[in-house]
Amino acid sequence: MLNKLKAKSEPLSSNLLGLVSALTTNPFETRLNEQLDKLELLAKQKKKLGLGEGPCASNEGLVSWKPSKRLSSTALVDESSIYGRDVDKKKLIKFLLAGNDSGNRVPIISIVGLGGMGKTTLAKLVYNDNKIEEHFELKAWVYVSESFDVVGLTKAIINSFNSSADGEDLNLLQHQLQHILTGKKYLLVLDDIWNGNAECWEQLLLPFNHGFSGSKIVVTTREKEVAYHVLKSTKLFDLQQLDKSDCWSLFVTHAFQGKNVCEYPNLESTGKKILDKCGGLPLAVKSMGQLLRRNFSQHEWIKILETNMWRLSDGEHSINSVLRLSYHNLPSILKHCFSYCSIFPKGYEFEKGELIKLWMAEGLLKCCGSHKSEEELGNEIFGDLESISFFQRSNEDWNHYAMHDLVNDLAKSVSGEFCVQIEGARVEGIFERTRHIRCYLRSNCVDKLIEPICELRGLRSLILKAHKNVSISNNVQHDLFSRLKCLRMLSFRSCGLSELVNEISNLKLLRYLDLSYTLITSLPDTICMLYNLQTLLLERCNIRELPSNFSKLINLRHLKLPYETKMPKHVGKLENLQSFPYFIMEKHNGADLKELENLNHLHGKIHIKGLGNVIDPADAVTANLKDKKYLEELLMDFDGGREEMDDSIVESNVSVLEALQPNRNLKRLTISKYKGNRFPNWISRLPNLVSLQLRDCKEIKIIGADFYGNNSTIVPFRSLEVLEFKRMDNWEEWICLQGFPLLKKLFISECPELKRALPQHLPSLQKLSIDDCDKLFFGGNRHTERKLINFTFLEELYLDFTGLVECPSLDLRCHNSLRKLSIKGWRSYSLPLELHLFTNLDYLRLCGCPELESFPRGGFPSHLTDLVIFDCPKLIASREQWGLFQLNSLKSFKVSDEFENVESFPEENLLPPTLESIWLFNCSKLRIINCKGLLHLKSLKYLKIYNCPSLESLPEEGLPNSLSTLWISGSPLFQEQYQNEEGDRWHIVSHIPSVQIF
Repeated sequence: MLNKLKAKSEPLSSNLLGLVSALTTNPFETRLNEQLDKLELLAKQKKKLGLGEGPCASNEGLVSWKPSKRLSSTALVDESSIYGRDVDKKKLIKFLLAGNDSGNRVPIISIVGLGGMGKTTLAKLVYNDNKIEEHFELKAWVYVSESFDVVGLTKAIINSFNSSADGEDLNLLQHQLQHILTGKKYLLVLDDIWNGNAECWEQLLLPFNHGFSGSKIVVTTREKEVAYHVLKSTKLFDLQQLDKSDCWSLFVTHAFQGKNVCEYPNLESTGKKILDKCGGLPLAVKSMGQLLRRNFSQHEWIKILETNMWRLSDGEHSINSVLRLSYHNLPSILKHCFSYCSIFPKGYEFEKGELIKLWMAEGLLKCCGSHKSEEELGNEIFGDLESISFFQRSNEDWNHYAMHDLVNDLAKSVSGEFCVQIEGARVEGIFERTRHIRCYLRSNCVDKLIEPICELRGLRSLILKAHKNVSISNNVQHDLFSRLKCLRMLSFRSCGLSELVNEISNLKLLRYLDLSYTLITSLPDTICMLYNLQTLLLERCNIRELPSNFSKLINLRHLKLPYETKMPKHVGKLENLQSFPYFIMEKHNGADLKELENLNHLHGKIHIKGLGNVIDPADAVTANLKDKKYLEELLMDFDGGREEMDDSIVESNVSVLEALQPNRNLKRLTISKYKGNRFPNWISRLPNLVSLQLRDCKEIKIIGADFYGNNSTIVPFRSLEVLEFKRMDNWEEWICLQGFPLLKKLFISECPELKRALPQHLPSLQKLSIDDCDKLFFGGNRHTERKLINFTFLEELYLDFTGLVECPSLDLRCHNSLRKLSIKGWRSYSLPLELHLFTNLDYLRLCGCPELESFPRGGFPSHLTDLVIFDCPKLIASREQWGLFQLNSLKSFKVSDEFENVESFPEENLLPPTLESIWLFNCSKLRIINCKGLLHLKSLKYLKIYNCPSLESLPEEGLPNSLSTLWISGSPLFQEQYQNEEGDRWHIVSHIPSVQIF
């Protein structure tokens, strides 16, 4: 989309004549012609000043334009001042040295990331590595930057391969380049690619397919869109921020420049606080360090600490200009959407859908002439901003996003006075032009803060934040609703709002209202007069019933309700609804399933509850699930109805489920509490279904041929990747002769009667989990052994033997593909496995195996990186016989054990020196962390200790200098001693960048 919008830019005067002719009958013709004359004059002046449009995709191969001249990059690098990229460097080199698996097409490896993240630096490190030098016959480095043409870039590449490029004939130049590369193994780095036309790049890259096998192209770019869709990259390296320890090392290099940090304790403390502002961005750390070196005093550093980082430097290559360049390259609609994000505070995590709804409310997605819905356009814009790393996925929750602090600063910089955040007891920094406000309310100053806000009659967005004990009175609401009549968006989320006053109806233009997590118990009838309302959020409120005229909100597209709320009356009239997470049918006076008939714009996910109350299958047919083509996930819950079982209930459930056949676009389906004795065969014919979960279906005894359909021309479950059976109490047999060609994950839990072997023809199975299925292990012929051997691509295996008296035989020697193995509840003193034969196993978890005494002979798998041992006391007691010290592949060790009769841990030479992470859980009797067992761990970065109440202290000799994170919880003796700078033992942990003790 980004490139499409750019390609639409045309000279200003090109369409003026047509516009004039179209307006000749307009009564305002004279005034319009005057304005057109002014525009014509401006267009001529623009040309005289040399301000013509930059080249676009249609201009002879020229791809893009940027409003800034930047210093071109070279391949030279000073490795001594680079930190934190060793792992990325090794991964990239490993890929470059590997063979080709992309046919005749040369592999393209894209390094992507936010401006200033170190993409070019990583490329330089790899380019200059000795292994790369020896591996490739030819190497070339070309700086691409913002504007280029195919001819010019081809000439630059030829020159970089130490040949002379003459002329402007692209055909001759490409033949010359092809001749240079033919039969040669080459490496080409194209640095700083911004955007482009896929056809132009395809033409440019034609000669590169004639090199010797093993040739590679590496590119650096800020835009994932370019990497994925323009360059069609074979591999993508998404570069992340530096961790705190590497940031500190880089900072010290530039800020202290050879001085001993220990001699400046005050500057060290202040510097670490300043460093937090940089958010792990290498260029920001470097720029900040250089700035502080020039102002090397406590007074200056504190002043800088308290200053907005965005204003600290104005150099052309500072972090400000680097990020601003990305912003200036955006089409105007993306600029508007991005600048709106300045309403978010630093560190705020948001969902994609949340932000798109805010953009909709502001009218930013009303694109004239677009055939797309506002939600579709918002999705594209969001994707574009993510592709240039302005939005980044949260480390904590994959469904949430955040902006880097410096990107947040950029948003605030470009939005200026239009977006304002108010904190504290006074209102500062709001202007007549302010249109969007986020205000934090305090208990003693609500009226004081609200009054000046109400003066902004043109305000369009208002987000109020407060604790629930900060009440928002009816008088405050009266003021807001009677004076701020231009509001499009209003949020009281998590505020102490117990009642919504009738005057809410004054906000006729309101499109977005968020009352989630408030104390309100009902909505006024007048809310039904907000005819422009698109989004209404009522999560975690105590609202039991909605107003009787709720169906008048005909423009409502997104509705979130508490689970306790009765379905709104005549909900079927809200035909524009797209988000409606659940629909509940009750026994008496509840919503009718037929209300779903016309809600064909529903998107995403819907949970239909109370299907046990549906008696007539005709109601299910009328619900018209077949026409809901935008639904991706459907949960059908057959709770409700009579508790006693008889044949009529069974047949009723079967008929209703048969009639609830969804659209063929459905991707995920869950059926629970179903009382039928068979499943409809439409389940197997959903061509896009990737996930199927069957839970609490207690009348199912056999899953057989009828489950797969009778059409021999259709492959059953042809797209299914995830299949789960859970709490199928009476399920005895699974007869499966076909289907599941793409099944990757199979989960079976709490199916106590299942005793037939699993299907043998699951060619794509990678993950298998079996839990609490006693008869599956002992159904007569040791089915576990037979069923596992044939899964040739199995990568993950999770087995739970808890409750079994006898242990089954496990012959897994053929599983060379296995990467993860978890065994729980094993009751024997040894494992019937030769672990050293599992050549690809990198994760091993043993949990709740009280009789297990030792690991098998032959030792550990050679590539094991993660070892987890929980509640295996006899095994832990023999730890010094494991030979763990020799396992140089191990990176993470997690253990949970009482450590009976053991005062200190770990013993000297117990753990391998390659270890990066140690986690200790629930070690109730552990008293001392043994210094001698840690000091040789030069790579240790993370030490986490949870619920070890007897632990008294950390070693006086200190912890490894490599440690970047220390996390201790549930050890009360630690809190006073280590928690803050005043603690008696703070000096032992003060060198660690991140210390959390609670």
